[in-house]
Amino acid sequence: MVKVAVMWNPWLRGDARGGILFVVAVLFFLAGCSAAGGSVGAAARVGAVRVGVPVHDLVWSAHAHALFALTDDRRIAKIDLSEQSSAAPKVGTTLSEPFVDSGDDLVTDATHAVVYLPQPKLGRVAVLSDGDVREVKAMVAGPSPSFLALDSGSAHLLALSADRSTVTPVDVHNDMVLPSQQVPAGPGARVEGATRGRLLDYHLSGPGGITHYKGSPGSVQREGAIGISAEKAVGDVVTSSRLYVAEKGTDRIFAVDSQRSGEGLEVVAQAHLGEPVHYLGVDETRVYAATEHRLVVLATNSFEGYHDQIFPILTTIDFRSALQGEAKQAPLSGLAVGPERVYLALQGQPYVVSVAKPSL
Repeated sequence: MVKVAVMWNPWLRGDARGGILFVVAVLFFLAGCSAAGGSVGAAARVGAVRVGVPVHDLVWSAHAHALFALTDDRRIAKIDLSEQSSAAPKVGTTLSEPFVDSGDDLVTDATHAVVYLPQPKLGRVAVLSDGDVREVKAMVAGPSPSFLALDSGSAHLLALSADRSTVTPVDVHNDMVLPSQQVPAGPGARVEGATRGRLLDYHLSGPGGITHYKGSPGSVQREGAIGISAEKAVGDVVTSSRLYVAEKGTDRIFAVDSQRSGEGLEVVAQAHLGEPVHYLGVDETRVYAATEHRLVVLATNSFEGYHDQIFPILTTIDFRSALQGEAKQAPLSGLAVGPERVYLALQGQPYVVSVAKPSL
C-alpha cells in the first residue's frame, strides 16, 4: 500500500476590480473563470490539484465520498478531496498494489463499501475495499469481463465481455451469476445500467449504434435500437429510459429515449457544442460534456421533457484557463461528477482539474 499526501491550494474569487490569480505548485494557477459567450449564471471556480500520479477513467464514490481512478501502472487510486471550504483541506491519494490484469473501467457502489475492477484475462472481477483499496475477494462474472456498469435499480453488476458479445448480470447482494445475454455490440461498445426499476435495464452504445435491453433475470429482451455512432454515453439518473450520447466524429450531443409506443429508440433533443465531446457525466438536473477545451453544462429536463428537440445549454466553462505548462495541452483522460464539483483527469499529468458546479 502506497500513500501520497498533498495539500489543496485554494483559489481566490475576483473582487469588484477584476480576477485575482493565485499560483499553485509552480505549474498551475487557479482562476475565477467566467462562463463563455451567451452562457447563463455566475462565474464558475476552476482549479487544479496534484494527486501524485497520472490517472484515467475517473469515477465518483458516493459511499466513500472520494474519487477512484485507474493509473498507468495498473493500480487503483483513491483520491480524497474535501468538498468543504476551509483554509487548507488535505488531499490524500491512496494507491492499491499493482494488478497483473485490468479491464477498461472500474465501478463504485453507492450502498456498498467496494470498488469493482474487471479482469478479462483472469476471467473474474476483483472486489476492493473503498476504504484502503485492498482486494477483499474475486467474483465470477461471465466470460472475460472487460467493462462494468451498475444497474442500481435491480442491484446487479453488469459485465460486458472483452469481445463485446455478452452481458452477464451478477447480484451484488449475494454474488449470484445470472445467465449471460447475447449482445452483438461490436468493438468499442460500453454498457450503461439504469438507476431505477426492479427489472434489468441497460443500454449498449458504441461505434455500431445504441441498443436498449430490458427484462426480468433470465428473460431480458431487446427493446430497441438507433443507429447513432456513440463516442461516449451516460444514463439519466431520474429517467431510466433516457441516454445522453456524444456522437463519434462530430460536435453533436443527443438525448435518446424510448419511443412513446414503447417500441424502439428516438432522439428527443440535440445540440451542437462546437467541438467533439470526449467525456460525459450527469447528475439529477444537468449533463456535463467535456470537449478538449471546455466543460459544457446542459439541462436534463428529466421530468418536463424537451420542446422542439432543443437541448438547452446552460453555461460553458473554459477549464484550460486553470492550467499551465504541459498540462495546458494534455488530452483529457476522464470525468467524474461529485456532489458540488466536476473533476477532469489529464493524460500523463499528476493533476485533476476541479470545476465548481455553477449556480443556475
